[in-house]
Amino acid sequence: MAAIAWRLQTANVTLCRDVVALPGFSVETLDQYRQSERAEAAAEFGLGDLPGVSTVVPGSAADKAGLKPGDTILAVDGKPMPRTLGGKADYGRTAAAEAALADALARPPVTLTLASRTIASSGDRGCASAVQLVPGARLDALADGHYVQISGAMYAFVANDDELAFIIAHELAHNVVAEAKRATHASRQRAAELAADSAAIGMMARAGYDVGAVLPLMERLRRKNRSSWLDGSHPAWPSRLAAAMQAVTKAREIKR
Repeated sequence: MAAIAWRLQTANVTLCRDVVALPGFSVETLDQYRQSERAEAAAEFGLGDLPGVSTVVPGSAADKAGLKPGDTILAVDGKPMPRTLGGKADYGRTAAAEAALADALARPPVTLTLASRTIASSGDRGCASAVQLVPGARLDALADGHYVQISGAMYAFVANDDELAFIIAHELAHNVVAEAKRATHASRQRAAELAADSAAIGMMARAGYDVGAVLPLMERLRRKNRSSWLDGSHPAWPSRLAAAMQAVTKAREIKR
Protein backbone atom coordinates (compact mmCIF):
# COMPACT_ATOMS: atom_id res chain seq x y z
CA MET A 1 0.00 0.00 0.00
CA ALA A 2 2.88 2.37 0.75
CA ALA A 3 4.19 2.00 -2.80
CA ILE A 4 0.77 2.72 -4.34
CA ALA A 5 0.27 5.80 -2.19
CA TRP A 6 3.79 7.04 -3.03
CA ARG A 7 3.16 6.68 -6.77
CA LEU A 8 -0.12 8.59 -6.53
CA GLN A 9 1.32 11.35 -4.36
CA THR A 10 4.48 11.90 -6.42
CA ALA A 11 2.73 11.72 -9.80
CA ASN A 12 0.11 14.34 -8.89
CA VAL A 13 2.09 17.15 -7.28
CA THR A 14 0.60 19.65 -9.76
CA LEU A 15 -2.80 19.16 -8.09
CA CYS A 16 -1.54 19.91 -4.59
CA ARG A 17 -0.98 23.24 -2.92
CA ASP A 18 0.67 21.49 0.02
CA VAL A 19 3.68 19.55 -1.27
CA VAL A 20 6.06 17.86 1.15
CA ALA A 21 9.04 15.52 1.10
CA LEU A 22 7.67 11.99 1.43
CA PRO A 23 9.87 9.51 3.32
CA GLY A 24 9.33 6.68 0.83
CA PHE A 25 9.14 4.10 3.61
CA SER A 26 6.86 3.03 6.46
CA VAL A 27 7.70 2.51 10.11
CA GLU A 28 6.00 0.48 12.82
CA THR A 29 6.49 -0.28 16.49
CA LEU A 30 5.59 -3.20 18.73
CA ASP A 31 3.25 -0.93 20.70
CA GLN A 32 0.82 -0.71 17.79
CA TYR A 33 0.13 -4.45 18.07
CA ARG A 34 -2.03 -6.15 20.66
CA GLN A 35 -0.06 -7.88 23.39
CA SER A 36 -1.07 -11.28 22.03
CA GLU A 37 0.40 -10.38 18.62
CA ARG A 38 3.71 -8.84 19.69
CA ALA A 39 5.81 -12.00 19.81
CA GLU A 40 4.72 -12.91 16.29
CA ALA A 41 5.31 -9.33 15.04
CA ALA A 42 8.76 -9.29 16.62
CA ALA A 43 9.69 -12.58 14.95
CA GLU A 44 8.19 -11.79 11.55
CA PHE A 45 9.24 -8.13 11.22
CA GLY A 46 12.32 -8.06 13.43
CA LEU A 47 10.80 -5.48 15.74
CA GLY A 48 12.39 -4.67 19.08
CA ASP A 49 11.83 -1.75 21.40
CA LEU A 50 12.62 0.84 18.69
CA PRO A 51 10.77 1.72 15.46
CA GLY A 52 11.47 -0.58 12.55
CA VAL A 53 11.21 -0.09 8.79
CA SER A 54 8.34 -2.20 7.50
CA THR A 55 8.26 -1.18 3.83
CA VAL A 56 10.58 0.70 1.47
CA VAL A 57 9.09 1.97 -1.78
CA PRO A 58 11.11 0.74 -4.80
CA GLY A 59 12.67 3.67 -6.64
CA SER A 60 12.17 6.12 -3.77
CA ALA A 61 14.95 8.30 -2.37
CA ALA A 62 15.04 6.05 0.69
CA ASP A 63 15.48 2.98 -1.50
CA LYS A 64 18.29 4.66 -3.43
CA ALA A 65 19.94 5.61 -0.12
CA GLY A 66 20.05 1.93 0.85
CA LEU A 67 17.28 1.72 3.46
CA LYS A 68 15.93 -1.82 3.82
CA PRO A 69 12.81 -3.41 5.36
CA GLY A 70 13.77 -4.66 8.80
CA ASP A 71 16.18 -1.80 9.53
CA THR A 72 15.87 -0.44 13.08
CA ILE A 73 15.85 3.36 13.47
CA LEU A 74 17.77 4.54 16.51
CA ALA A 75 17.65 8.28 15.79
CA VAL A 76 16.48 10.87 13.26
CA ASP A 77 18.88 13.82 12.83
CA GLY A 78 20.49 12.80 16.08
CA LYS A 79 17.24 12.74 18.06
CA PRO A 80 16.54 9.34 19.68
CA MET A 81 13.41 7.52 18.55
CA PRO A 82 10.69 6.66 21.12
CA ARG A 83 10.99 3.23 22.68
CA THR A 84 8.22 0.69 23.13
CA LEU A 85 6.51 1.01 26.50
CA GLY A 86 4.36 -2.13 26.49
CA GLY A 87 0.81 -2.21 27.80
CA LYS A 88 -2.28 -1.97 25.62
CA ALA A 89 -2.05 -1.51 21.86
CA ASP A 90 -1.22 2.14 21.17
CA TYR A 91 -0.32 3.85 17.91
CA GLY A 92 1.27 6.76 19.79
CA ARG A 93 4.90 5.66 19.46
CA THR A 94 4.49 4.94 15.74
CA ALA A 95 2.82 8.33 15.25
CA ALA A 96 5.67 10.01 17.13
CA ALA A 97 8.23 8.33 14.86
CA GLU A 98 6.27 9.40 11.76
CA ALA A 99 6.05 12.97 13.07
CA ALA A 100 9.80 13.07 13.75
CA LEU A 101 10.48 11.94 10.18
CA ALA A 102 8.07 14.50 8.70
CA ASP A 103 9.62 17.29 10.76
CA ALA A 104 13.15 16.32 9.74
CA LEU A 105 12.21 16.00 6.06
CA ALA A 106 10.98 19.61 6.13
CA ARG A 107 14.71 20.48 6.34
CA PRO A 108 16.37 17.86 4.13
CA PRO A 109 18.47 15.87 4.01
CA VAL A 110 17.48 13.77 7.00
CA THR A 111 20.07 11.59 8.69
CA LEU A 112 18.83 8.20 9.86
CA THR A 113 20.91 6.44 12.46
CA LEU A 114 20.24 2.73 12.04
CA ALA A 115 21.36 -0.20 14.15
CA SER A 116 24.07 -1.10 11.64
CA ARG A 117 24.84 2.11 9.71
CA THR A 118 23.86 5.73 9.03
CA ILE A 119 22.19 6.94 5.83
CA ALA A 120 20.90 10.27 4.49
CA SER A 121 17.83 10.92 2.36
CA SER A 122 16.01 14.01 1.11
CA GLY A 123 12.71 12.21 0.45
CA ASP A 124 10.53 12.62 -2.64
CA ARG A 125 8.23 15.55 -3.46
CA GLY A 126 4.58 14.56 -3.20
CA CYS A 127 1.12 15.57 -2.08
CA ALA A 128 0.90 16.01 1.68
CA SER A 129 -1.09 13.21 3.33
CA ALA A 130 -0.15 10.27 5.52
CA VAL A 131 -1.69 7.09 4.12
CA GLN A 132 -2.39 4.36 6.66
CA LEU A 133 -3.86 0.86 6.79
CA VAL A 134 -5.96 0.59 9.96
CA PRO A 135 -7.85 -2.30 11.57
CA GLY A 136 -11.54 -2.49 10.73
CA ALA A 137 -14.19 -5.03 9.76
CA ARG A 138 -16.23 -2.56 7.67
CA LEU A 139 -15.62 -1.63 4.03
CA ASP A 140 -14.37 1.79 4.98
CA ALA A 141 -11.99 4.53 3.92
CA LEU A 142 -11.71 8.11 5.12
CA ALA A 143 -9.73 11.32 4.85
CA ASP A 144 -9.54 14.16 7.36
CA GLY A 145 -7.40 16.69 5.51
CA HIS A 146 -4.14 15.25 6.80
CA TYR A 147 -4.55 11.47 6.86
CA VAL A 148 -5.93 8.85 4.49
CA GLN A 149 -7.00 5.67 6.25
CA ILE A 150 -8.03 2.41 4.59
CA SER A 151 -9.67 -0.29 6.70
CA GLY A 152 -8.38 -3.82 6.75
CA ALA A 153 -11.70 -5.02 5.31
CA MET A 154 -11.44 -2.63 2.35
CA TYR A 155 -7.83 -3.67 1.76
CA ALA A 156 -8.92 -7.31 1.67
CA PHE A 157 -11.90 -6.50 -0.60
CA VAL A 158 -9.96 -4.97 -3.51
CA ALA A 159 -8.83 -7.40 -6.18
CA ASN A 160 -5.55 -5.79 -7.26
CA ASP A 161 -3.26 -2.77 -7.01
CA ASP A 162 -5.31 -0.78 -9.54
CA GLU A 163 -8.46 -1.09 -7.43
CA LEU A 164 -6.56 -0.15 -4.28
CA ALA A 165 -5.10 2.84 -6.13
CA PHE A 166 -8.62 4.12 -6.77
CA ILE A 167 -9.62 3.76 -3.12
CA ILE A 168 -6.51 5.63 -1.95
CA ALA A 169 -6.76 8.26 -4.69
CA HIS A 170 -10.43 8.94 -3.91
CA GLU A 171 -9.60 9.72 -0.28
CA LEU A 172 -6.46 11.63 -1.25
CA ALA A 173 -8.62 13.77 -3.54
CA HIS A 174 -10.75 14.76 -0.55
CA ASN A 175 -7.57 16.13 1.04
CA VAL A 176 -5.99 17.91 -1.94
CA VAL A 177 -8.65 18.82 -4.54
CA ALA A 178 -10.77 21.89 -3.70
CA GLU A 179 -13.97 20.60 -5.37
CA ALA A 180 -13.65 17.32 -3.47
CA LYS A 181 -13.22 18.78 0.02
CA ARG A 182 -15.63 17.19 2.47
CA ALA A 183 -18.73 19.29 3.30
CA THR A 184 -21.29 19.27 6.10
CA HIS A 185 -24.31 19.88 3.85
CA ALA A 186 -25.58 16.63 2.31
CA SER A 187 -25.98 17.90 -1.26
CA ARG A 188 -22.53 19.49 -1.24
CA GLN A 189 -21.02 16.32 0.17
CA ARG A 190 -22.57 14.26 -2.63
CA ALA A 191 -21.06 16.68 -5.15
CA ALA A 192 -17.71 16.35 -3.37
CA GLU A 193 -17.89 12.56 -3.70
CA LEU A 194 -18.44 12.81 -7.45
CA ALA A 195 -15.54 15.26 -7.70
CA ALA A 196 -13.34 12.88 -5.68
CA ASP A 197 -14.22 10.00 -8.02
CA SER A 198 -13.34 12.06 -11.09
CA ALA A 199 -10.11 13.41 -9.59
CA ALA A 200 -9.09 9.95 -8.37
CA ILE A 201 -9.47 8.46 -11.83
CA GLY A 202 -7.25 11.20 -13.28
CA MET A 203 -4.72 10.68 -10.50
CA MET A 204 -4.62 6.96 -11.25
CA ALA A 205 -3.92 7.63 -14.92
CA ARG A 206 -1.09 10.04 -14.13
CA ALA A 207 0.47 7.45 -11.82
CA GLY A 208 0.25 4.73 -14.47
CA TYR A 209 -2.59 2.67 -13.00
CA ASP A 210 -5.32 1.00 -15.06
CA VAL A 211 -8.45 3.17 -14.85
CA GLY A 212 -10.39 0.27 -16.35
CA ALA A 213 -10.38 -1.26 -12.86
CA VAL A 214 -12.65 1.45 -11.44
CA LEU A 215 -16.04 0.40 -12.81
CA PRO A 216 -15.73 -3.30 -11.87
CA LEU A 217 -14.75 -2.25 -8.35
CA MET A 218 -17.71 0.12 -8.11
CA GLU A 219 -20.05 -2.61 -9.32
CA ARG A 220 -18.86 -4.94 -6.57
CA LEU A 221 -19.21 -2.18 -3.99
CA ARG A 222 -22.72 -1.45 -5.30
CA ARG A 223 -23.73 -5.04 -4.75
CA LYS A 224 -22.46 -4.77 -1.17
CA ASN A 225 -24.45 -1.59 -0.54
CA ARG A 226 -27.08 -0.63 -3.08
CA SER A 227 -27.92 2.74 -1.52
CA SER A 228 -24.42 4.20 -1.68
CA TRP A 229 -20.77 3.31 -1.36
CA LEU A 230 -20.60 3.54 2.39
CA ASP A 231 -23.46 5.71 3.66
CA GLY A 232 -26.20 8.16 2.64
CA SER A 233 -23.75 11.01 2.10
CA HIS A 234 -22.69 9.44 -1.21
CA PRO A 235 -24.57 9.82 -4.52
CA ALA A 236 -26.95 7.16 -5.77
CA TRP A 237 -25.17 4.46 -7.72
CA PRO A 238 -26.65 5.16 -11.21
CA SER A 239 -25.38 8.75 -11.24
CA ARG A 240 -22.09 7.75 -9.65
CA LEU A 241 -21.41 4.98 -12.16
CA ALA A 242 -22.35 7.22 -15.10
CA ALA A 243 -20.03 10.00 -13.92
CA ALA A 244 -17.21 7.50 -13.34
CA MET A 245 -17.64 6.10 -16.84
CA GLN A 246 -17.22 9.59 -18.30
CA ALA A 247 -14.15 10.20 -16.14
CA VAL A 248 -12.59 6.91 -17.21
CA THR A 249 -13.08 7.81 -20.88
CA LYS A 250 -11.42 11.19 -20.31
CA ALA A 251 -8.59 9.74 -18.24
CA ARG A 252 -7.58 7.26 -20.92
CA GLU A 253 -6.24 10.30 -22.81
CA ILE A 254 -3.89 11.24 -19.95
CA LYS A 255 -0.25 10.42 -20.58
CA ARG A 256 1.85 9.69 -17.56
